[in-house]
Amino acid sequence: MKVAICDDIKEYRASLKAYIEEFFFQKHIALELFEFSSGKEILESQGVFDIVLLDIELGDSNGIEIAKELQKRNKKTVILIVTSHSQYLDDAMDIHAVRFVNKPISQSRILSALEKAVQEIDEKMVSIQLKNNQLLRIYASDVVYIEAKFKKVIIYAVDGSYEAKGSLKTISDLFSASFFAVPHNSYIVNLNFVKSFKRDEIKLLPPYADVRISVASRKQSEFRKKIFEFVGDDYSAKNSY
Repeated sequence: MKVAICDDIKEYRASLKAYIEEFFFQKHIALELFEFSSGKEILESQGVFDIVLLDIELGDSNGIEIAKELQKRNKKTVILIVTSHSQYLDDAMDIHAVRFVNKPISQSRILSALEKAVQEIDEKMVSIQLKNNQLLRIYASDVVYIEAKFKKVIIYAVDGSYEAKGSLKTISDLFSASFFAVPHNSYIVNLNFVKSFKRDEIKLLPPYADVRISVASRKQSEFRKKIFEFVGDDYSAKNSY
């Protein structure tokens, strides 16, 4: 997930960075973290982010206006307002901010806000350009797995399969929900549809029960940690084979 911090106070950025890194480490979710000290800086970066922790009074600009610009780039960006100025609460509602976190910040409040932000991302629909130039609108949770093979990218969903336009890397940016994992450079897998797995192979639930997905050797430890976090510590006893 791509997460940005935008705050003009260095100490707050440092605290937020530590809390964010701890949250994503515990959740076994891949993290790309970006820091910005001003509204101008984050806009000039041309970055597109999944989550932005944003101060409202940035010195050079108004955080609400910065949030609006960021959401023009990506309407799915989740905004978390972090500020000591509660009078901006109504303005934060206009940009559909998921949480309003008061300063001084605490770890518990930031972790709670991040949990809510990840949940918000998990529940969203995605729009995918197909090879035939049609636009597919689908809930991310209905995608079972995605495969790159012979220069094709195939999306396998509960209601059928679709050939997407673009590379697997391009497609993967759309699937930032926490229940997706990358067991191999050619696959993205929805953990909700994993029936069982062993060290180097995954079995899926119907309607793809006959599919076997390889787990690359260098990703085995990471994938094991992620699926145990996702389904619980008793998973190996019930579902290994």
